Amino acid sequence: MAYFVGAEPALEPKRLMAAAPFFPYGNIGTNGTIRIPREVPYRIGVSVWAGDDSTDRLLRGGSVFRKALEIYKGDRRAIMLFTLSRKTIDHIPKMTQACRDHGLPLTFNIYSPTTSFLNKLRENRPHDRDFFRFSTHSDNPLLSAEDLNRIRHLISEQMDAYPETVIYDHHYNRLMSAPQPPHEVDRQTGIAESCGSRIVEPMRYYGADLQQKAVKCCTPDVDCRSCRLYSGGWSSRFVPSATDLATIASFEAWLKTMRTLGRIFLLPREDGCISPAKPLSAADNLPEFAGVD
Repeated sequence: MAYFVGAEPALEPKRLMAAAPFFPYGNIGTNGTIRIPREVPYRIGVSVWAGDDSTDRLLRGGSVFRKALEIYKGDRRAIMLFTLSRKTIDHIPKMTQACRDHGLPLTFNIYSPTTSFLNKLRENRPHDRDFFRFSTHSDNPLLSAEDLNRIRHLISEQMDAYPETVIYDHHYNRLMSAPQPPHEVDRQTGIAESCGSRIVEPMRYYGADLQQKAVKCCTPDVDCRSCRLYSGGWSSRFVPSATDLATIASFEAWLKTMRTLGRIFLLPREDGCISPAKPLSAADNLPEFAGVD
């Protein structure tokens, strides 16, 4: 599976189409403000940060979630990825309803602070217009144990009420919203050694300058001790743990988690199975692809 993220894959539709003959499965992360042409045969994860205009402007510098909903309305490739922070927990029901009204599935990510942000709070540095629009000890997106508990209950309620809209998993929900960190962290290094998103042999990481870099993961500034990012969370579930294999019921729960993961990251077919991309024929003229829908 090819994973197309950062900065904005929607700006490079020719590259997305060029990948189709070589990668049968793919997932694209986008902010949702530019339509990815319908010819691109991959799952599209549309990032959503808030469920009202004022909060969206505060978090992103502009309100874009309504535009994203309209752009991808009814598009079977798209799934809305709602990142939950302290200010947006109560938006879960309204975002569920908005996605339902627009014929779009919804899943969740949980805000995870970077070490840079935590250091800024610790040093009580002032706001800036580049990264830290609101960042004081009393006004920040960090999640408390009580916040995580509310997230767990609200997501669970919406899953049960709208199972065709909310694509999530009860076991995974409990794991990510527990007060204790979901990853075991090495006390000396502060790194989650067993996280599924770790870049370890034989994987390699290269920067935009094409130079290899030694980083722990693809989001290396995120603090492992409070990381609940959906990328690391889901990938850490690929291999069943001893707990998952302890009983028939726990193994069935793990299998259900894997099925949910597939629904989130891969393009569904009409029959509910996972659909690979259709290889392009030699007659397809990629250099002429305009990327206009």
